[in-house]
Parts: sequence; C-alpha cells; structure tokens
Amino acid sequence: MISVCLVDDQQISLDAVSLILKESTNVKVIGTFTSGDQFIKQFDELHPDITIIDLDMSGISGIEVITLLKSAYTDAKFLVLTNFSDDDKLFNALKAGADGYLLKKDAYKNLESSLVSVSGGGGPMTPEVARKVILHFQKQVSVNYFTNLTEKEKIVLQLLVDGFLYKEIAAQMNVTIDAIKKHTQNIYEKLHVRTRSEAIKKFLTGN
Repeated sequence: MISVCLVDDQQISLDAVSLILKESTNVKVIGTFTSGDQFIKQFDELHPDITIIDLDMSGISGIEVITLLKSAYTDAKFLVLTNFSDDDKLFNALKAGADGYLLKKDAYKNLESSLVSVSGGGGPMTPEVARKVILHFQKQVSVNYFTNLTEKEKIVLQLLVDGFLYKEIAAQMNVTIDAIKKHTQNIYEKLHVRTRSEAIKKFLTGN
C-alpha cells in the first residue's frame, strides 16, 4: 500500500483527489494539507511514500516545500499536480526534485497509475509537459559546444578523454603528431578551455 499526503491550498482539489483515491487498493491517503508550512511541520510524523503537491499556493510554494524536504529526507517523493505548465515552474520543480509532473486538467483519470509509477522509480508526466522537457533538451543539444567539432576533432577528444597520448592518437588515426596537436588546439578553442583536463571536464559534465 502506497501512503500519500495531499498538499493544495484549494480545498476542492483536495476533496477531488481524495475521492478519486478513496476506492484504490494500492493507495491510502494519510493526510491532507492546505498549507505547505503545515505539511512541513508534520512530515516527519507522517513520512508518506509520496506527496501529491500543487506549486502555486499561498505562503510557501510547492517548489519551496519540495526543495526543503528533499534536502532533509532523501527518500521523499513528490508528484506535482498543478494547473501550471509554464517552463519556469516546470523546470524549477524538476530541479527541486519533483518525481513527476501532471496537469490537473487531464491527470485525474491516471492518478493512481502515476502514483504506482513514482513508487517504482518512474517519472510520470502529462504529454504536454513531456514534450516541453524533450524540446528543452533538444535545444540544449543544438547549442552544445560539441556540435561545433568536426568528426575528426570528436574522435581526438574521445581518445584524449580515454587517456591516449598524442603519439598514440596519431598512430591510431594514421596522421602526424603535429596534425593531432592542431586538432587539439582547435578543440580547446571551440570548447573555450585551455588544458586537456578542462576539455575532459567539459566533455564529461557538459560545463
């Protein structure tokens, strides 16, 4: 049985979700709260498996609740249920540690299955939200420094990351050491780094 708390400053939303989950054999609502502050004070006592939370509430916001509780309880899980799909709220909630993001307008019919998904380590999202996330990362890839590298420079960078010396890379690519040094210089310029270690760090972390 998945224990769930509901946090939303709109009583009608709390009542609706409670009613939907009332007949579930997989989920049990153990607490409802109209205030993020109130929920934080009682979280340790209740310690639900998952918290269904709205973002835009009077007083402390849902994002702040997620941030505070995730830092104190690493096992805490949050399923956002909100009317807001704007990019700022979406990505700030995900950065704070939200485990799923659903829009109220079309989430109620799949609410139980979404909770089961979160409980099992999944990250359910309303299709509209999922598309925003995909587009966001596609845009990031399109401006990524690495897209500016030629195919040969990408190979050289990968071999540098793998720890090969210039002479070893030159032998593998059947070119001169000077050619590899030139490729490396171009890589550094395009990645805006000055050393091999900085290039490797950017390759591994993206920044």
